[in-house]
Amino acid sequence: MPGFVDVHSHLVFGVDDGAQSLEHAIELLTEARDSGTRLVFATPHVVPPYHDWNASQERVARIRRHFAALQAQAPTGIEVRLGFEVTARPHRLRPNDDPARFRLEGTEIVLMDGPQAGPWFGDATMERLIRRIRAEGLTPILAHPERRAAWRREPPDPGFAERMKNAGALLQIDASGLTGADGPNTDVESRRLLAEGLINLIGSDGHGAHSPVRLDIARDMAAEVIGEAAATRLVDGSALGL
Repeated sequence: MPGFVDVHSHLVFGVDDGAQSLEHAIELLTEARDSGTRLVFATPHVVPPYHDWNASQERVARIRRHFAALQAQAPTGIEVRLGFEVTARPHRLRPNDDPARFRLEGTEIVLMDGPQAGPWFGDATMERLIRRIRAEGLTPILAHPERRAAWRREPPDPGFAERMKNAGALLQIDASGLTGADGPNTDVESRRLLAEGLINLIGSDGHGAHSPVRLDIARDMAAEVIGEAAATRLVDGSALGL
């Protein structure tokens, strides 16, 4: 089926820093459809203060209610599925913490939150969580590795993406990383990672505002680096077997 597949968006309204109302979520979903997306995974954060699965079953229920409302009113021509964006925290490494519950619906894939614009609490456990997810027979996707290049107070880490890839993760850059909207140097790093063949997917990480839920512009920008056919494979679901 033609069209884009977006593995990373914040369309479940009122649960994190993404869509803040059902109307806003429908507006973003319509924009995604109109710009060529046929399937989008809504991936709310699994991280305090927004949501910690182990700590608050009420929040889990709220996510599922809000997702059901979004799915029921989704415009025709686009499918929306539930997933999660899981932050690498130490308790995720425990044997009794089941990563399978965070799978992108209909896949054996878990989306992990990647680095931010500065050092943060997930940095020390990202590689270990990748290996933990793989040990469960699942495939981890690490989001926005290009943000490591935006660090200002610490030296950039040009080997970060390579280490995560070697640990067994698929790497997903953000559309807003390619455009440079995510911070200084993210556009340069995105192009480097593309040129070196390290990137498996492009996602929107759509919140609205500077990170819209659309992949057409990012596909075209990636095509300038790696050609149209290779760029299209990053947004058409090929990496997911969809």
